[in-house]
Amino acid sequence: MALDRQLVKELETAIGFRFHDIDLLEQAFVHPSLDAAGVTSYQRLEFLGDEVVGLAVSTLLYRRFPDAEEGKLSRARANLIDEAGLAEMARALGLGALMLLGKGEEKTHGREKDSILADMFEALMAVIYLTGGWDKAFAAVDRIFTPRFGASRDIDALLLHIDRDHKTRLQEIAQDQGQPLPEYIIVEKQGPDHESLFTVECRTMGFTAQGSGRNRKAAEQESARRLLALLRGDTGKK
Repeated sequence: MALDRQLVKELETAIGFRFHDIDLLEQAFVHPSLDAAGVTSYQRLEFLGDEVVGLAVSTLLYRRFPDAEEGKLSRARANLIDEAGLAEMARALGLGALMLLGKGEEKTHGREKDSILADMFEALMAVIYLTGGWDKAFAAVDRIFTPRFGASRDIDALLLHIDRDHKTRLQEIAQDQGQPLPEYIIVEKQGPDHESLFTVECRTMGFTAQGSGRNRKAAEQESARRLLALLRGDTGKK
């Protein structure tokens, strides 16, 4: 059991940090399903890394958006570092290929699971913090997350970019403008129940947009996301 050195080098280049404690780094990628004597999983590191990532991202948001209210900063942080957000960052860094999994987890495609990817991302940040200190950990988080901000200095623009709860955002906009709440209509369902594909149409504020997904909820979110894109293109503000 050992990490692929070439993959480690690629990871070091991506995050701008060189790992000297390879044993600790290896621990960050050991899933609890790996049943081997003397092997410690990433769980304790993940506990610490959760705090490291949270503080670092909060600091980045606080500095980038000095006029943003607390509620919007909290919402942005939550979307950036929730399970799906961290898993996205983990995939971008190629962490799935470094995972050390038990046979059962390997068979159930553990390398692709958001929950495991997110935990290992946090464990990785804990390793950087423990071996390089806060400045190095913050620099790594900055390097990984700041590109998500783009060039925007507007917290609302960032929220539109990163917010996965598109239905809630669309509802808020409709309410702010005194318009009826968005309406979602199933226009098509294809395939058997175990692998259905739903298409849903969203209507509000004179706009319509369709989106598809493996279940009704996913299709509604996608249709809301597309309608939000139409609103941004129409007004330049949303």
